[in-house]
Amino acid sequence: MNTVIAWDKTLFLWLNNHLTHSWLDPVFYFLNWLGNGWVVAILTGIGLWVYSPQAFKRHWFWMMLAMLLSGLVVIGLKDLFNRPRPLAAFAPLIAAGKVHIHNIGPALKCRSFPSGHTQTAFAVGTYLALIFRRLWILFIGLACLVGLARIYAGVHYPLDVLCGAIIGSSFSLVMYLWRKKIPKIRG
Repeated sequence: MNTVIAWDKTLFLWLNNHLTHSWLDPVFYFLNWLGNGWVVAILTGIGLWVYSPQAFKRHWFWMMLAMLLSGLVVIGLKDLFNRPRPLAAFAPLIAAGKVHIHNIGPALKCRSFPSGHTQTAFAVGTYLALIFRRLWILFIGLACLVGLARIYAGVHYPLDVLCGAIIGSSFSLVMYLWRKKIPKIRG
């Protein structure tokens, strides 16, 4: 396990330091914002309603349920593991000038594992990809960019992002399939 954690920290530092460009800061700041549950709930609700009120009625509740339930799992895992975020874990090396972490947004210090923003993005992105199969690359691509934005912002390790993605996607797949099994709401 120590090898995995060491690899995770090394990959984080490489990504966080090598992707950094001042012109990307606002782009990744916006992508981080897209990982907020309330933002995603409002945007997808409006988007589905504009596309088709029927699609909204069929899917929005189930997509939000997937986001909420997977979010509760993430909160429980954050409490269980309480992994320090990169700024806290590398604090002595940062103070000694041996490590630099590019940080945009709040300088978060605790409860890193797993990434809630990534879980939210993948819960919604996966569900939308299941509804709109031709646009799957758009929805999954946006979710991946939200995960990458968490690393870029200096607040999550790659393993946090990967696990958040798995949790969010899994709950969406289950909710989507469950919705299809209930005869009254099939459609």
